[in-house]
Amino acid sequence: MANENSTQQPSSPFDPNKNNLLSFLDFSVVKSWDDVKTKFHQQMVNGKLFKKNFGVCIGFDERSKHFAYELFDVLSKRKKIKPDDGITLQQLKEFWDELKRDDQETRLAIFFDLCDLNDDDKISKEEIETILKWTASANNLKSIENQIENYASLIIKEFDPDGNGSIEKKHLKLLVKELSKSKEANVLKGEVDDEVSLWPDVCTLVRETLEVIKQNRKQIWFSTLWLAINVSLFIWKFNEYKEKKPFDYELINYCTGIAKGAAETLKFNMGLILFLACRRSLTTLKSTFLSSIFPFDDHIFFHMMVGLAISIATFIHMAMHLGCGFPLLSTLSLSYKLKGIIEPSFDHSKKPSNFDLISVPGVTGILMFSIMSCAFILGIHCLRKSSRGTRESCYHIIGFNAFWYAHRLLFLVYPLLILHGYFDSLASDWLNRTTWKYVAIPMLVYTSEGIYTIIKKQIYEVKVLKATVYSKNDLVALRLEKPKRFKYESGSYVYVNCEDIAACEWHPFSITSAPDDEYLSLHIRNAGDWTEKLVERFGKAVEGGKITKIGGIHRQENINDSKWESGEKYPKILIKGPYGAVTQDYKKYKVLLLIGFGTGATPMISILKDILNQIKTHEKEKSTDENGESKFKKAYFYWITRTEESFEWFKGVMNDVAEHDNGRVIEMNNHLSSIKREGDPRSVFVTILQNIQTKIEEIDFISRSRIRARHGKPDWETVFLKLKKEHSGVFFCGDSSFNEVAIKCRKHSDDSTQFEYHHEGT
Repeated sequence: MANENSTQQPSSPFDPNKNNLLSFLDFSVVKSWDDVKTKFHQQMVNGKLFKKNFGVCIGFDERSKHFAYELFDVLSKRKKIKPDDGITLQQLKEFWDELKRDDQETRLAIFFDLCDLNDDDKISKEEIETILKWTASANNLKSIENQIENYASLIIKEFDPDGNGSIEKKHLKLLVKELSKSKEANVLKGEVDDEVSLWPDVCTLVRETLEVIKQNRKQIWFSTLWLAINVSLFIWKFNEYKEKKPFDYELINYCTGIAKGAAETLKFNMGLILFLACRRSLTTLKSTFLSSIFPFDDHIFFHMMVGLAISIATFIHMAMHLGCGFPLLSTLSLSYKLKGIIEPSFDHSKKPSNFDLISVPGVTGILMFSIMSCAFILGIHCLRKSSRGTRESCYHIIGFNAFWYAHRLLFLVYPLLILHGYFDSLASDWLNRTTWKYVAIPMLVYTSEGIYTIIKKQIYEVKVLKATVYSKNDLVALRLEKPKRFKYESGSYVYVNCEDIAACEWHPFSITSAPDDEYLSLHIRNAGDWTEKLVERFGKAVEGGKITKIGGIHRQENINDSKWESGEKYPKILIKGPYGAVTQDYKKYKVLLLIGFGTGATPMISILKDILNQIKTHEKEKSTDENGESKFKKAYFYWITRTEESFEWFKGVMNDVAEHDNGRVIEMNNHLSSIKREGDPRSVFVTILQNIQTKIEEIDFISRSRIRARHGKPDWETVFLKLKKEHSGVFFCGDSSFNEVAIKCRKHSDDSTQFEYHHEGT
């Protein structure tokens, strides 16, 4: 049977105080009758609501329209209303009250009537097939669509003990009874931990605020230090220019002081932002005691924050100079005021023109502003992560490629910045020009990293051992030959280059293999122009290879012939790294809560494989601490994905956990968000098929593995209450930057249990 260690609470029940089994209503979509009434007025025609718009009023999506049509007919028949005539607001209220009734017999009767399409008081195989078509559509399940006749036969066989070839209402009651006994249904009935007290709002706010400060203490103190340095530099430089002779001679004013103060912060941040891009140095520092002081895991966030500060300082610097600094100098007619005070590069025999004032600082400033503007704009998240259609309509001037190339141009900014500062007309010697002091060390470190990578041959050309391309070229899974001396931790990532696509482009991907594996594995999703080309190239390379089709899911991979084994048919792949990521800290904790969304689960998969390898090989030196206690007490993995094809990506890991984790150290919870919540009539037959199929094949028919797929998204409130009840101590909570999880970590952390939230930045 499917591994029951994955059993956990399903998607959020809409009303935890009621039995939601066989209820069509979901108050997370339509919260009250007032919402229904509002939708009625939006959809009505001549004061009446017709069948085609009924689903919209009660919160059904377009995929559930067939259920909505049939439900409208069933309720109309129960109220003795002609469906074709439409219904009034009062009649809709009667429908609503009927659907809201917390009466299992009523719900069962409505559900039976919905399945009994020809009103003969029994559900035939043909009617089951129709309902399964609707179920497949409502839950976006291709695995049902392609085997409807077979699945209908299984359901009839299971719930037709008399052998009549149909299901009667008494048999349907057995079905409901079975569902109500399941763990999922128990949650649907609203079982919550009544031991959890509810603090007053003010106390809760104070406690959560303190928890935010505690969990983000490194980020807060570093941000405070950074802000203090910027303010100090601004004040120091402003006062310095205020004391200069040109200020006394009214050659400069407060605008110039503000411009120079902003420039000083800009120079400091230009050095800092370059250091934040030194991945190898940051990875090394992360493994030292400094990691307890500085937030190295958040270098991407601080990189963006410093970039924003640079943009603001650049704008202030330009605005002050162009707004009142230059106009003041250009109006001066007495050249003796300029002579000996301002840089001798000026011709003091005449009044300086705007062109004289621009000179080298002006030209370099304009060039820097142009380059930095492109890099900043193209780095905005909505443009960098734009959809494929948007990128195509904009002729590839946005997207990751544009972002990547614009950032490469920033290397030109640093020599321009040094030239800009060198020709400062108010500074007379090299030591007084501070630009080089700020950027010299970061430039040296960054350059040294590049040289080190070349000398130590940290760029590896790797042989592709195996490639698997999934449905619609959505994702390619690569198994690569592991280079010698290539050591990494679970959660690490590498940069990947494919010369066939672009010789200069390197893109980061998490390693999904465990450190002890003899190979490297990467899962690369088609999410941009570069990854699209990569997946397409591997799709062409595996043409003629083994094709697997399971439940409507296509997978094509290589076969073992000489060309594939030598890697000749595959594109040339280079990697460099490895680099550290936040998930590497998982070894510091005994209880892990790992959360991944789609391909965001890749670093978590590496951690699971590492733990599983330790379970398999009984490596006590790795799996125990100094006291001989088990290092990993429990690991909870929640993976939320939108399509059932995704389960194929990590099916091998799921089956390994089910087979080898006899001590149930790992609890797998795989959620398919497209499936309606457990107990919803639109997903009842999905649950039935899962129960039947696991008895026959010992695998779940959705995930095609021994780990059962759960319905919808997890109810995080229930998940955290459960974990808090079963464990005390400190949790590691790793996810793909999902805000709701961070909120729950703060809410449920207290003196006895700490949920430390870590996330992978993008």
